[in-house]
Amino acid sequence: MRTRALAVVAITVGVACGPRVVRAPETVSGDELTLYRDRAVLRKRVEVTIPEADKAIVKFTVPAGVDPEDVVILDHGDLTVTPESVATNPAGPTELRFVVGAPRAGRFSLGLGYATDQITWDAAYTVTTTPARTHATVRGAIAIRNATGVTFRDTRVLVVDGDLGSLRARVAEEQTQQPEAKPAVRESAVVPPRALGALTLGPGETRVELLAGERPRPVHSVLVYDPIGTKLDHGGTSPIRDPKLGMGKASTQVRESLEIMRPAPTSDGLPGGPARMFERRPDGTLALIGESRMFDASTSVAAVDIIELGTAEGVTGQRERGEFALDDDRKRLVEELTLTVANTRAYPIDVVLREHLYRGKNWALAFTTAIAPKKDGAQQISMRLRVPAQGEAKVFYVVVYTWQ
Repeated sequence: MRTRALAVVAITVGVACGPRVVRAPETVSGDELTLYRDRAVLRKRVEVTIPEADKAIVKFTVPAGVDPEDVVILDHGDLTVTPESVATNPAGPTELRFVVGAPRAGRFSLGLGYATDQITWDAAYTVTTTPARTHATVRGAIAIRNATGVTFRDTRVLVVDGDLGSLRARVAEEQTQQPEAKPAVRESAVVPPRALGALTLGPGETRVELLAGERPRPVHSVLVYDPIGTKLDHGGTSPIRDPKLGMGKASTQVRESLEIMRPAPTSDGLPGGPARMFERRPDGTLALIGESRMFDASTSVAAVDIIELGTAEGVTGQRERGEFALDDDRKRLVEELTLTVANTRAYPIDVVLREHLYRGKNWALAFTTAIAPKKDGAQQISMRLRVPAQGEAKVFYVVVYTWQ
C-alpha cells in the first residue's frame, strides 16, 4: 500500500437505478487512527443508506495524490462492494466510486482503511526526584503532527512504537517458521498499542499528555555497564554470521545511574522517547541531573527504566569473546562472551550488566554464570553482578542463534 495523504472530505451516495441522491453524514462515529513510527492507518466506519434499490454507487472524494488502490475495504458486512476504475487527478480532488450491492433497501455499515505518511509523532518524558532520590514522578507527552490538511474529529487514537512495514515482515517471517524449529526464547512480533483516547486532530501539531496523575515510582541508585548499546541490533530472524560483528572496541565506562520502577499496566505500550531527569532542591528550584531514554522498544518487557547520571569513578568494565562456532548444516551459531568489572573502591558494589543479542531475534541463552538473568526486550538481557572492594568479578555466558 502506498503511503500518501489520505482523508475523506465528502461522501455522496447515488442510487444506481434512479436520479435520487442521498448525502451520507459528514461526521461518522467509530473511526480509529493507529500511529506507527513510519505511517498512520485510519479505519473509517461509513453508514450508507440505500433507498428502494438493491444497488447504489457510493462516491468518495479524496484529496489530490490519492490513488484508488490506497483505499481498502476492511468490512463490508452484508454489502457487496466492487470498485470502479477511476482516473487519479494529481492536480485536485479525486472521486472514487464503488458499486455497492445490498440484499434489501435500508441502512448499512461499510468499513474502509487508509494509510498515510503525513501524520508523524514524537514522545518525550520528564522525571522529577528529590535529593533523597528514593522516588520519582514521571510525566510525558506525545506530539502528533497532522500534515494531511484534514481534521480527524472524535477519532479513537492509538500509538504503536514500531514501524508498520517491519512489524508486517516479522509476522510473515514467524508464520513461515516450523513450530519445532522455534528457539526457546523469542520475542512476539506483536507490539502492544497504547490508547490515547478520543481526539480531534486538526492540521498542525496536537500535544497529548501521558501518565497524567501518575503516582511517584520507586527509585534505586545503580551502576550500569552497557559496553555495546543498541547500535548493532539486527531485527531479522536469520542472524548475521560475520565473526567480526561486535568485536570492535567496546566501552569500558561504567555509569552511575538511577533505576526507576516500571509498574504495569500503567506503563504498558508507552512509546519510547528521550527523558530528562530533574532534582527538586529544598528551595524549590530544579536541577538537571541526567538524560537518557525511556520505554524504548528494545526494553519492551523490562521491569525498570534507567537514567544515566555520569561516569562511575573507580569502576571499569571489559567485554571479551571466547569461542565462535558457526554450523551451517545444523543452522546454529554459538558465541561465548565474558564481562569483567574491576572495582578500585574501598567497598563492594553492585553492577547491572546490559548485553545485546544483536545478531538476530532467534536466540537462546545456553549457559550463564549470572544469577537470574532477565530479558528486557527482543534483543537485550540484564544481569546483576556483585564486585568486591578493590577486586573484580566476571560473568560468562553462551548464546545460541538459530535460523531456517
